[in-house]
Amino acid sequence: MKRWVWGVLGSFLVGTIFLFVEMQQKSKRCKGIIVKLDETAEYPFFTEQDIENLLTLKGVDAVVGMSFSKINLKGLEKRVLKNRLINKCEVFRDLSGNLVVSIDQQHPVGRLIPNATLSKEQSLSASQGGYLTESGEIVPLSARFAARTVLISGDFFDKTQNLKTVKGQHLIVFLKNLQQNPFWKAQVAEVIVDKDSELTLVPQVGQHQIDFGLPDDIEIKFKKLKIFYKTILPLKGWNKYKRVSVKFKNQIVCE
Repeated sequence: MKRWVWGVLGSFLVGTIFLFVEMQQKSKRCKGIIVKLDETAEYPFFTEQDIENLLTLKGVDAVVGMSFSKINLKGLEKRVLKNRLINKCEVFRDLSGNLVVSIDQQHPVGRLIPNATLSKEQSLSASQGGYLTESGEIVPLSARFAARTVLISGDFFDKTQNLKTVKGQHLIVFLKNLQQNPFWKAQVAEVIVDKDSELTLVPQVGQHQIDFGLPDDIEIKFKKLKIFYKTILPLKGWNKYKRVSVKFKNQIVCE
């Protein structure tokens, strides 16, 4: 019986202390803003000032000096997340009285060209296209920084819901593999995806195009391409072939 009473009293005491600390924290005023940028991001789309501007509407809705009891943390998170280049946002207060804003950026795996395929000589303005992300979303380009990702185009992107299908997920896996391989990232300039999700690769060097087929058996197909680049092209010349196919099992077809 005594243990039960002491247990109830202990829980009550802990709850009271927690409530007291919580009320003390809420009565504090915001001393400053600390921004934690995405350390895993390959491309710096934002500076600390950019995030602070999003949080405060460029100073119009200042939070420094406000009581934490009047600051809507979830509302501030939603405000920051309106920028679609941000994948996650967490806003909280620390014990020193600062408002902490922690973000995770979107991670691009390709840069979408709208409508038609552009030639290698043509450039894209910041208002064209967008990035395809690891999560299968199309997000706007950054005005601050251009991510060095492969160009992507084709009929597959006419319906954005295609990206949420199994074929869409396989495409994203392929693009992530391409992004993570220094050799192929440097060699492939563009990936054209047809309505059935079959891929045509446009290389940086040479006049040929590569029929990759569906984005499956990725490692095997890239090994066949390595054979083409290391043994066939040095013998025949870079301008010998217009089309190379690795889509068929155990075959490299050159035309």
